[in-house]
Amino acid sequence: MFLRNLKRTFLLRLAAGLQHISDDAARLGPPHFANKQSNLIMQFPRRIKGAERITVGDDVFLGPNTFLAANSEYPGPAMSNDLYKVTPEKFDSSIVIGSRVSATGGLQISAVTRICIEDDVMFASNVNITDALHGFENADIPYKYQPLFRSAPVTIGRGSWIGQNVVILPGVTIGEQCIIGANSTVTKSIPSRTIAFGNPARVHKKWEEKSRQWQLVNEG
Repeated sequence: MFLRNLKRTFLLRLAAGLQHISDDAARLGPPHFANKQSNLIMQFPRRIKGAERITVGDDVFLGPNTFLAANSEYPGPAMSNDLYKVTPEKFDSSIVIGSRVSATGGLQISAVTRICIEDDVMFASNVNITDALHGFENADIPYKYQPLFRSAPVTIGRGSWIGQNVVILPGVTIGEQCIIGANSTVTKSIPSRTIAFGNPARVHKKWEEKSRQWQLVNEG
């Protein structure tokens, strides 16, 4: 029993030490974004595409499996083949992440126009944000080779909280101090200081300044 406890203690301390080393490496070696920032932590593993078109604020924490893609073309070279000849579309995209933004892990942001995350936004795990959708006009051609459509910028307002497994689609603006419930798909813009959830997400509560409380929204 003593040896088992000793082994367990050793492994826990080793795991903690490795995590500290990983965090230090993530802090010291962030990608070369379009701007300089301080105290940025991007844990490993991570994948960055178009870092020169991405700006990040100070004191940002992005957990493991973050994927940031500011795309300059679609489809990219990885999808090139002899069977389907596709001329890539060109884009001038950007991703803007404010200061003190945090994400537990699995954050995916893919832009062909502009995606803006304002200051102090909090993401739970496995959030997907995109400003364009795959085309599906022709059912004879694999959808990944078809032109993108419905591209439109996305904004997430200051101080908002985005729950687990949320999907945010093109053209959506989420206002300041919003809460988006877990497993929601946000297809339309959400006003500031509201709580929305569902598929598609709808506003269920709003903040009342006079009463200083959340009030149920009459859905009619």
